[in-house]
Amino acid sequence: MRLKAKWFSGTLINVHAPTNDKTKEIKEEFYNLVEQNINQIARLDIQIILGDFNAKVGKESIYKPTTGNESSHNETNNKGRKMIQFAISKGLSLRSTRFPHKDIHKETWYSADGSTVNQTDHVLIRFRSAITDIRALRGPDNGSDHNLLTINFKVKFRVKTGNKHNEERKVVNIFQNPKWKQEYVIEINNKFEILENVDD
Repeated sequence: MRLKAKWFSGTLINVHAPTNDKTKEIKEEFYNLVEQNINQIARLDIQIILGDFNAKVGKESIYKPTTGNESSHNETNNKGRKMIQFAISKGLSLRSTRFPHKDIHKETWYSADGSTVNQTDHVLIRFRSAITDIRALRGPDNGSDHNLLTINFKVKFRVKTGNKHNEERKVVNIFQNPKWKQEYVIEINNKFEILENVDD
């Protein structure tokens, strides 16, 4: 889905990764399709890939630059490693495991009997500072075994006015300074005198 705002556009790709009982080839094809979709997104769009990756992300220090340290799991499973590798290869940051909440606000999937809960729904984005919070909502009945996620999204823009020197240049009104004003008047008068002499 592509969203057009006044100053930017964003594209959201919703995914549902294959479950554990699928073959390795099907799992590889899933990431190939996600990559193909990412490659079709306009270069300047904000890209967000979100959904059920069926991936558990742990708290191993090696993954922290990409994942943070706020997962509800301690160890990363094979699907989690695959998702992290994919995120790194695309310059994406995993945001769903970065915000400190109680576990009940991190868990996104639960078994029918309620005995098992996991955090398997994730959000990947290149502009990491654009997402300021993610948490699971346990209340709404959405007819699914997944909780809804709320994502706080905020974009800041920096306007470029040219090169660095132009950005630092200040606007000065010469007529606010009496000395500069007098020098300007003399300069203009001198130019007019020269033009008058040329006409003679």
